[in-house]
Formats: sequence, C-alpha cells, structure tokens
Amino acid sequence: MRARVAWWIYAVAAAALAVIVVGSWVSVLTARTPILYGEGAVAHAAILARDGLEYTTGARYGDASPIFTAANYPPLYFHLAGIGDDPFVTGRVLSIAATLFIACAIAYRARAAGSLVGGAIALAWLGSIPVMQWGLALKPDPIALALTVGATLALARPRALPLVAGVLIGIAAMAKPTALLPGIALLAYVARRDPVGATRGLVGSVIAAVVVLFFTHAPDDLFLVHVIDWNALPWRLELVVPLVFIAVLVLAVPIATVVMTRRGGGAVGAYLVGAIGVLLLGGREGATVNYLLDLSAALSLAAATVAPRLSLGLAYPVASIAQLALGVVLLNPFPTTPSLLAPTGKWADPFYVGYVRDYVPGTVLAEDSGLLVAGGREPLVDDLFLWSRNYATGKSFLEGPGLLAAVRAGQFDAIISEVDLERIDAGPGYERQRWHPDLVAAVLERYQRTPQRVEGLCRAFVWCRQLYVYVRR
Repeated sequence: MRARVAWWIYAVAAAALAVIVVGSWVSVLTARTPILYGEGAVAHAAILARDGLEYTTGARYGDASPIFTAANYPPLYFHLAGIGDDPFVTGRVLSIAATLFIACAIAYRARAAGSLVGGAIALAWLGSIPVMQWGLALKPDPIALALTVGATLALARPRALPLVAGVLIGIAAMAKPTALLPGIALLAYVARRDPVGATRGLVGSVIAAVVVLFFTHAPDDLFLVHVIDWNALPWRLELVVPLVFIAVLVLAVPIATVVMTRRGGGAVGAYLVGAIGVLLLGGREGATVNYLLDLSAALSLAAATVAPRLSLGLAYPVASIAQLALGVVLLNPFPTTPSLLAPTGKWADPFYVGYVRDYVPGTVLAEDSGLLVAGGREPLVDDLFLWSRNYATGKSFLEGPGLLAAVRAGQFDAIISEVDLERIDAGPGYERQRWHPDLVAAVLERYQRTPQRVEGLCRAFVWCRQLYVYVRR
C-alpha cells in the first residue's frame, strides 16, 4: 500500500511538472521566437531549403547576400521545418510531436507495471532537464531521438524487426549524424544473434538514407563542407567532464536503477551503450545538454523494462521525486524563473525579438540570428559560434576574412551581442567561443556601444541574457 501511495505522489508530481513544461512549450510555439542559440541558423536554412539552396554559397531570400550560412546538419530537418510559413512553428510542432511520441513509447514499454507506473516514468522523462530544455527545440535532435527510440523498440520486440530498425536509423542519421552511434550499437547487437537480420537492417539503413537525400539534397561538395568540414570542431576532455557531471546530477536515479537491477542488456542495453557514446561526443566545442537526450531516453526505457519490479518498492518513486526537484532548482530553462546553475541552459527572452524588430533597423549582425529571422529579416551571418570556431582553426574559407572585412568597412548598421565586448575576457566561456578575438577587435575599432543595456522580462536575475547594441563610430 505504501508503495502505491508513493507512486501516486510521484505520478502527480511528474504530471504537474509535465503540464508546466508542455504549457511553456505551447507558449513558445505561439510566440514564434527563438529560445536556444543556433535556432536562427536552422530557421534560416529551412527557409532556403524551400528552394533547395540551404548549402548554396551566397543564397538569399532577402535583399542582401549572406556572408556565412551555417546549415551544418543533413537536409532532412531543414526541409521538414521549411514546410509552412514559419519554421519557428513547423519545426517546433515536429519536435514537440517527436518528444511526445517518445514519452508514449516509454509508457508503452512499462505497460506490464500498469498505467500508474508507466505514466509516472513517462511523465518524469518529459520533466527531466534535457527534455525540458530541448524537447521543443527548432533543431533536429528530437526527430533523430524519436526515430532512434523507434528503432530500439523494433528490436526489443519478442520478434525483432531489424529491417524496420535499420530504415529508422538511416532516416535518423539524415536528421542528425550522432544518431549513427546508437544505430551502430543496435545493429551490432542484432549481428550477434542474427547476422542475416543485421545485414538486412544495414541495407535498409543505407537505402533509407539515399532516399532521403534524393528527395532533399544530394551530398555534393558544398553539402560536405557544411555538414562535415565545418562540423569538425575540436574535442577536449575538459568540455565533456562537466557534461558527465550534469548527467549524474539529473539522471542519477535511472543510472542507479540500471546498475542495481543489472538489466542493461538486450536492445535497450545496446541503445544505452550508443547513448553513452553520444554523451562522450559532448566534449566537442558547442555541445550542451542535448548530448544527454539519448542517455535520458535509453535510461527511461531501461527503467520501464524493469517497471514491474520497481513498482513494488518505495525507493524509485521517492528518489525520482527528489531528482525532479533537484533538476528544476539547478537547471530549469525558463527565463523568468531562477535556478542555481546558470546561464547556458536558459531560454532566450521573447521580448528581444520585438525590440530588435522595432528599435534596431537596417543591416544587423546579431550574435543570435534568430532575433532577425523571427522578425522577418535575413541574417548575413546566421551562426557566429560556428564562424568563430572555424576561423580559429585556421581553415581557409572565404567566409572567414569576408566577415572581418564587412565589419571593418562598417557594412552593418548595428551589431548585437549578448556580452559586453569590451569586457568579454571576463565573460562566460561560451561567449568567448562565439566571438573570436579578431572579430571583437574589428567591432570595437569600427563600432561603439550605445548607452542602454537591453533587459527583458527576466531583468531581476543577474544571469539573465542581455543585449548590447553597437553602432558605427
């Protein structure tokens, strides 16, 4: 009886948090604004993809020809998000639908323990920090995650479906290449038991990827530059360590469950191995908690697998309630709500789109290009982080000196930063990654900061994102 009461309390707490999370997603969806860094680049590429121009140098839909268009993902999500009038709507609807599918898949996996237990585990996954922050992202991560979870379930059946799993893996890789790691782990699991089935799965994966490319964008030279060359950023151990630390903080209960129950085998176990590989890729510059999404899904599926056993005790629901609360206190993404660990997980304030649209006219270089795309303007540079990191490697690419020359010539009417460029050395590390020192020097030489500092709805919190506007001297 006590266990059932604990599970009811856990389910109610998880449901309440899930309602808050989904409600915030709907609010962001209706606001049609960027909330995560990099969404502007995806929206820009999605608009270009309507004409098959996402990887074309200098392609534009506005008056000026862009200097640097990132388009650093395979074409599938660009073409899906480009359907309809606004990528900030279509892309988010797709991501939210994919995330809700995964929650349903987790509940289905735990069905043997009853609807109370299965629903609690699924709702708690929706309220976990990686999902809370990225479940609605205008990024390919939720789509790739849903396809990978679907592949895992296709292999976790009493009668496995390796061909179906292979097709889903191939499509997932065309959304985000990191899906290849769980895909390889899953096919290796099949190969140990059914080499013929694994071969069918591999062939299905290749065919699915080719079909996606045929209907979206063939892998020509520019495709390879954007998706492979510009994505080949350095991996450093000091970057993956804090990500592992966050994983332990927000996923400790399902991790402990897998260890203690020793139920890390089967297709779900293979997915877990691949998810750990994705986590380790988080040492790449620019990685954030989205590299925990696969791990969170795999661990929840593992917990769902042993749900009948977990339902008999108090430990899992009690510990999980504490972990949900810890995650919200430490890392919640909502811009108007305080959290102890900040600021990279905080969503951008929707106030800023209207401010830039109404009060910063002309040609603008914005650290977050989503402020321009959401306001109906085409960005000349849609991903300053990727430009800066590639420029820092010494790669020879025209877009590198091209941006510096444009800044020095005063081509931009205004430059918008989320950090005071005169004091960037004291700013957070992610800001220094976005603003290469040569670019900062060029801006400060030709531009000066306006007196006002733009603060949004979350102005009460010291870690809130702010805007600094620079105009020509």
